[in-house]
Amino acid sequence: MLARIVTLILAVCFSMQAETRAVLVGISKYQKLPQDLWLQYADADATALSKLLALPQSQVTLLTNEKATTAAIRDALRGIAKASPADSVLLLVAGHGTVDSHGAYILTYDSDPENLAATALPMAELQTLVQRDLAKAARVVFLADVCRAATIGNLKTETVGNALEQVGEDSGEMLGLMAARPAELSIESPEFGGGHGAFTWSVLEGLSGKADADGDGVVTAGELIDYVRGNVSRLTKGRQHPRDFGNMDNATKLASGKVVLP
Repeated sequence: MLARIVTLILAVCFSMQAETRAVLVGISKYQKLPQDLWLQYADADATALSKLLALPQSQVTLLTNEKATTAAIRDALRGIAKASPADSVLLLVAGHGTVDSHGAYILTYDSDPENLAATALPMAELQTLVQRDLAKAARVVFLADVCRAATIGNLKTETVGNALEQVGEDSGEMLGLMAARPAELSIESPEFGGGHGAFTWSVLEGLSGKADADGDGVVTAGELIDYVRGNVSRLTKGRQHPRDFGNMDNATKLASGKVVLP
């Protein structure tokens, strides 16, 4: 259990009308995948982050397992696409990602691996969301844990990370964190906070204060990056190495002991 509730403070410098909007997607179970390809804790990762945020329920969309259909995720993304220039946006996607000959995709609860183009969520849609729709938002934090399996049927996942990096190109102020390098698996275990992915558990701990390297009571973007990188490598004994992308200044304040995304 996390020792305390924290609040991200991405919008504190803006007007009273500023909001923080969060879309948190965690998919462990898949309607059209065999159970041996299901994940264990992606839904728990998203749920735990939703509990960490000190935000009104109206500003947080949590989609896990059967609620995380392609249509539902698209609807949630359309909602945050309306963010104003004063708003901050937090997006977490935890689940399977894969590629075929046509491109890279996020596998949703109802995706059909035999027909990704018609049923999965193309990574290109996330790229459009960030580069066009969210470019006007004050700040964007994108947490991506979509590299969990090496193979889904005949589909490969090694290039999903490269597609995710392209999501953040030419966007506004953005911090992107990916769970692993392209050829690595993303590890989850009951040893991580009672059942989480090593990546999201490290993010949760970091925002809760463990990333506060200088002890000033505030977690900055640079401190979170450094903590997540080091802690994931430690937890996984060097088998997993998160990556960051985007252009958010290292000194940007993300969390304090009392405030997470006001």
